[in-house]
Amino acid sequence: MNKIKRVSLILFVAGFSAGFIFSPLANAKDLPALQSAATYAREGMDKAKAAHEANNQEINRLQKIIETQKKQLAEENLRLEKAKSNAVASEKQYLEAQKKFEKAQSVLDEAWSKK
Repeated sequence: MNKIKRVSLILFVAGFSAGFIFSPLANAKDLPALQSAATYAREGMDKAKAAHEANNQEINRLQKIIETQKKQLAEENLRLEKAKSNAVASEKQYLEAQKKFEKAQSVLDEAWSKK
């Protein structure tokens, strides 16, 4: 049985027991039973509180991880945009260099053909 179901069952039983024992029919001879029920209910409450606090700590831990990852993603997106910009610029340089080469090769080929 998982932790949440177990705590729910404990709280249900404690509540049922407390409701039965704390009825108007309770008297002084029921004090040990009442004390046991109160102790049992407190233990259930303490366990539920500890589980709740642990869940809140896990939420905080995961939120910090997510915030860190969001920052890293933003940085990676900036690097990606810079890389794309560099790729556009380098493609332009490559195409200009290719045109110059083709012109130079054409001039060279023409010079060889005249010789």
